[in-house]
Amino acid sequence: MKQIPTIRGHLLWGLARELRQDPLGLAASLANDHGGMVRFRILNRPFIAISDPAVARYILHKNPGNYPRSFHYRNGALTIGEGLLSVEGEAWHRSRRMMQPAFRSDPVREVAAVTAGCWTDMVPDLRSSMNRDQRVDMAAECQRLALDIILRALCGLKLEQEQVLSLGAVVKEALRRVRIRNTSAIPAPLWMPTPNNRALRRVREELDAFLGPVVEERLHTSEGTDMLSALARARDDQGQAFTRQELLDQTKTLFAAGFETTATAMAWAMCEVADDPVLADRLAEEARAAMAGQPVDRTTLDRLPLAGRVVEEVLRLHPPVYNIGRHSIDDEEVGGWHIPGGTDLLISVWGLHRGPHWGESALRFDPDRWLPERAPAKEAYMPFAVGRHTCIGNHFALVEMRMMLALICYQFRLGWAPGCARPGVSPQITAAPDAPVWLRLEPR
Repeated sequence: MKQIPTIRGHLLWGLARELRQDPLGLAASLANDHGGMVRFRILNRPFIAISDPAVARYILHKNPGNYPRSFHYRNGALTIGEGLLSVEGEAWHRSRRMMQPAFRSDPVREVAAVTAGCWTDMVPDLRSSMNRDQRVDMAAECQRLALDIILRALCGLKLEQEQVLSLGAVVKEALRRVRIRNTSAIPAPLWMPTPNNRALRRVREELDAFLGPVVEERLHTSEGTDMLSALARARDDQGQAFTRQELLDQTKTLFAAGFETTATAMAWAMCEVADDPVLADRLAEEARAAMAGQPVDRTTLDRLPLAGRVVEEVLRLHPPVYNIGRHSIDDEEVGGWHIPGGTDLLISVWGLHRGPHWGESALRFDPDRWLPERAPAKEAYMPFAVGRHTCIGNHFALVEMRMMLALICYQFRLGWAPGCARPGVSPQITAAPDAPVWLRLEPR
């Protein structure tokens, strides 16, 4: 049996300071530099960082019962409630079974038309911004577009720009406050009136105040075509519907998880397209042929294979969710490694996606690696996790991002604004850019 290498760190706090400063790079580099597994500690709490694809897939897919989600997810309940991301056991199974039909790939393809409608409404603002400032922060614009899409697809809501931005700010603050608690070596008890605890309560109240009335309305009139209406109509094996609180918590969870990850991935897609004008032209030509004056519908996606490969490569090289947390219950031997019970596990998606399975070109952006004949290393690819906790919104996100990318490149030629360059990465809840993505947009 192979012994997992150990990094000891500071005598008292281990690697607490290093992990807080760089939760993305530390887990990835430590695991990749030590054969895919490395042990360390935070104070007296043992951790293992993992970038071995076989071990990661075993934990997430083959034996998930021994590896429930870590405390990081439970802390999310403080703002978004007891939704799919926060609960385990029978409560999770019941919710997942009730929600899954609304998120299967076939009904979710309708998101393509929703995306096109939101984009059409947004274009005049983009043109106005370009005329006024000569540059546009496409990270912020992708965030606004992703928010608008999920509001319409999930809740059937079409809001004014100021309302969308205000709601987005509340969600980002909620996620930021959860991250502060997740990275605290000794989190304060919730009853203590610390600034972070007060902020956690405040953002939860703000989310409840916005989404509560929408949920209430759907519980009384659930005949709509949006996803929230479908969830209000869902029944479990005993014929029971979601309660108001359950439906509110699931809605907050889908909303928070659904827009931030998409917006982060699209911000990096904008960087890659701005860096490669030839790729941008290929995407524009594909979109022109796919749409050809026709309205966007579910069949449009089949005519956008290059956009699909670009999205896959963005999610590989820039996975928004860069670590997946689990907690081992019992001792187990996995892939020849001994994993002791009572250990927190950090599966480094960042490390997996940039590791040796991708060869010497692992750090190069290459959408054509996803051509079938290139046989990409899919065993080392998990932007939406794998197994029973695979992101329920994965099809939604892939449809949304493919359409966003095609529509943007179809309408505009993208390039870096004068004096501006690609930002670095800032590992918050997602691996977001650490500065605006300032681009010049020229109409095609």
